[in-house]
Amino acid sequence: MYLLIPIEPMGAVRMTGRGKYIKKNALRYLAYKEQIQWEVKKQFRRKELLAGPIEVKITFFMPMPKSWSNKKKSNSVGTYHTKKPDTDNLVKGIFDALNKLVWQDDNLVAKVSAKKIYAENPRIKVEIWNLREDME
Repeated sequence: MYLLIPIEPMGAVRMTGRGKYIKKNALRYLAYKEQIQWEVKKQFRRKELLAGPIEVKITFFMPMPKSWSNKKKSNSVGTYHTKKPDTDNLVKGIFDALNKLVWQDDNLVAKVSAKKIYAENPRIKVEIWNLREDME
């Protein structure tokens, strides 16, 4: 399965029970997850959630700083993004959004790879496969 989510990647934020309803960054993160879910519902047409071991490959196409010159921007397309947000926090946001929508729980993900690269158009590409049980 292949999903292309036209949204600027955002890392997961820490939320407490009460704080998720009042903190601005928590509210922004919840809106981000909702937007991902809306995009995935448009693309994911299966009625059954994925089961068994799953492999996920994610590419985060990160925005370039507005302060960069056009030359630096054009030279940076496709190069690795090594600033915040951390890759693991970006993955957490995607996994949280896909729970109960694509798979029952993200504990089914047995193999994951992720990368962050600079792009002119920020977006997220998610590729998902069922793994065979007998693979090592």
